[in-house]
Amino acid sequence: MADSAEPDIIFSDLTQDVLIDGHRFSVEIYRTSISPGWVLSVMNRFGTLTISDNPPYLADGLAWRDFEKRVETKGVRAFYSPKERRKLRL
Repeated sequence: MADSAEPDIIFSDLTQDVLIDGHRFSVEIYRTSISPGWVLSVMNRFGTLTISDNPPYLADGLAWRDFEKRVETKGVRAFYSPKERRKLRL
């Protein structure tokens, strides 16, 4: 009989809330107990998630660097939908 228990979610120590140019984001980097790949999840002020997991990151630090790179190249716009950007006038 197979074990039907849900896998544990393991959060990276890099998981944190970040304030960038007055915009607060909840950045979560996590993996499950059954998968070695890390996932980057960024929630904006509207509750919209931007999730990067394909392919999964081999290390939590790589996920964090990808977050920093997106901020550097696209700014906070990277984490808002077009409709949200219009509301914020970004």
